[in-house]
Amino acid sequence: MPADSKMLAGDPGVQMIADQPREHGGSRDLTSSVSWKVEPLGVVEIDSGGYLRPIGPGKARIVATSGSSTAEATVEVGDAPRSWSFAQDITPILTRSGCNTGGCHGRADGQNGFHLSFFGYDPEGDYRSLTRDVGERRLSTIRPESSLFLAKATGRIPHAGGPRIRVGSEEYRTLMAWMKAGVPDATPKNHGKLDRITVEPGDVRLEEPGPQQLRVVAHYSDGHDRDVTRLANYKVNDDSVIDVDDKGLAKLLRRGEADLVVRYGSEVVSARMATLINPDLKYDFAGRTRRNFIDDELFKRLESLQVPPSPPSSDATFLRRVTLDLTGEQPSPDQVREFLKDTSPEKRIKLVDNLIASRDFSRFWQIKLGDLLEITTARPELGNAAYSYQTWVSQKLLENAPWDAMVRELLTTLGDPADRETSGAVAYALEGLDPKVSAEKTAQRFLGLRIRCAQCHDHPFDVWTQDDYFGLAATFAKVQRSGGDGPGMMNRSVVKIEPKGQVEHLRTHKPAVARLLTGEPIKVAETEDPRVKLAEWMTSPENPYFARAMANWVWAQFFGKGIADPPDDLSRSNPPVHPELLDSLASHFVKQKFDLRDLIRTVAISEAYAMASTTLPGNQEDHRLFSHQTPRPLTAHQMADALALATEVTNRFQNKPNGTRAIEITDPSTRSDILDTFGRCNRINGCASVANPALSLRQSLLLIGGDVIEGKVTNPRGYLANLLELSPAPDEIVENLYLRALCRPPTSEETTHWSAELSQSSSMKEAAEDLFWALLNSREFAFNH
Repeated sequence: MPADSKMLAGDPGVQMIADQPREHGGSRDLTSSVSWKVEPLGVVEIDSGGYLRPIGPGKARIVATSGSSTAEATVEVGDAPRSWSFAQDITPILTRSGCNTGGCHGRADGQNGFHLSFFGYDPEGDYRSLTRDVGERRLSTIRPESSLFLAKATGRIPHAGGPRIRVGSEEYRTLMAWMKAGVPDATPKNHGKLDRITVEPGDVRLEEPGPQQLRVVAHYSDGHDRDVTRLANYKVNDDSVIDVDDKGLAKLLRRGEADLVVRYGSEVVSARMATLINPDLKYDFAGRTRRNFIDDELFKRLESLQVPPSPPSSDATFLRRVTLDLTGEQPSPDQVREFLKDTSPEKRIKLVDNLIASRDFSRFWQIKLGDLLEITTARPELGNAAYSYQTWVSQKLLENAPWDAMVRELLTTLGDPADRETSGAVAYALEGLDPKVSAEKTAQRFLGLRIRCAQCHDHPFDVWTQDDYFGLAATFAKVQRSGGDGPGMMNRSVVKIEPKGQVEHLRTHKPAVARLLTGEPIKVAETEDPRVKLAEWMTSPENPYFARAMANWVWAQFFGKGIADPPDDLSRSNPPVHPELLDSLASHFVKQKFDLRDLIRTVAISEAYAMASTTLPGNQEDHRLFSHQTPRPLTAHQMADALALATEVTNRFQNKPNGTRAIEITDPSTRSDILDTFGRCNRINGCASVANPALSLRQSLLLIGGDVIEGKVTNPRGYLANLLELSPAPDEIVENLYLRALCRPPTSEETTHWSAELSQSSSMKEAAEDLFWALLNSREFAFNH
């Protein structure tokens, strides 16, 4: 691979790959172990790693031999003179050598008077800096080997960055040849615009851990393809699974799966490497119950990697899990008993439907959307408008308004947020006093795109350019927040369109032109709002990001992490673990007209969600594929309400009536030690999409050493005091406390042990309080599992 190649005189070379198909659909890479032969000599040369370089014009045959097996390929080298391009030939060397990174000359102010654009996003400026600055002293076209640039890069004279290029290396020879040619300019004339890059082989399944040579190909607008394997940059998302060198030789270090991200120029692509994780596994995947397409996609993927899914969770575990996830509260003991007695095969689906139809569902998911949108009175730009904003979110959830309609309203509403006739959605425009901030937050919240890096330079590991960034920012430039025109309006922010609104492009210092992230300009009349066109594009069923972003976010609410994680990062450098599953979820969301409740229900009724958190031999090391549920710490609101419900002692919230539940506290500016300690989002500096994976020291100290649990357990008007007044038998006390705290009956061993402890205690009250305290401080209570 490739079977036939054509090379131009200026091409750096071609990486050949020899592999052997194996059973189970896997392969074995033989590139470094085969014997390579070239016929005739004088056209190309090939090294032991399969890298082929041109020598002179002509056509040659390449033969790879391994034992009695052979494979052939042909290569043709043209006789045209080399056509240099600084962007295509020199910039990749600067990037590979680390010269234009943020820690070296790519920093904003450069290094020691020498400045390069970050990761080479501005090759024309870099060309001027390298060849024209400081009196053209950095390079010598007469004696290239004595150039200041090469002397420092090779370490012949002191260089703060140390040696970056080895004398005699391919990079060194290319730089020497370029300088001898007279340092041709930065305009990429020889192949036109870089359209895309591909990696060969793409997703690869190896039979065993070991090496896999990659080939990276750049595809240009004139139809020419160029091998850039040794000019590309590589990184991996899990270096315990994959290691890769600068020649594109990747090594799978152990049985598993991980992604490798490749960058060349402004293009980024990923490839996945894997082995069968349990090659000797015996598991009946076909016999596993499936509820919907989620299970079809997930189990198909697990089977392809031979990773067994955990069995379904128990009824009691599922009841607690889904009630917490959908309504933010624990089920009551009566609900537990009733659910366990129900023998209907559809009882779990019925439970999900009843929970989604409840008022508490809207209350709890209002908090989640409030975190996503960062709604709080503590943000000065929102102020009291946050109240109407929250009311709007609540009403839309109750109405089950389509998600696309909600986003369009958020992006396009104008007017006075204090006016009852104006939609609370107008408050969305108040938070982004800078159009650049509005663009960043909008892209991240609704498209799962983190474009902030592109403000100062092209994104280092995604496709977004500085022009993309400022084009999106210009879409918000006409939005003005100012006092109204009527009496009493001077201190009120009214959102309206300022026809002359502009945002200056950081590089060109000219007004940026509003455009979509596709590069298409937004053409509207001067007095019209460009956000309308943006909203139409964003919420279109054809948009490649909108539905996937929300599908990924919803998945994270039920599993503690997204299919692509973090959930608000759908960049090319962060590929989803199950791309087919995420695509299917997004397609279903679009097909259902962006029905958010239906999307939530679809995930909640799946067998994938219902799996136990206990592991099996074969999936105990899996933290990536969703082969089992992962225990998740209760969120701040879940913890506060669970303690109040279990003990029947309500929490107290500032300026709120007694009996107020935590899920009714929608504004984080309302003081609460327990909510703050357990990590509720302040909605000022962004919010984590899911809870932290473990309890913090502060949280543990609050529970164990504070009065949060102790005061509720010993409260004379609390549940335990009322229970003990009935003089129940010890086994009844044990059963009721387990149902209260853990939402399950105790096992026979637990009943026997604790009944004996209660019976033998000199104080039944103190022993019962100790048991209740211990249950509420247990990991089983603190986590949703």
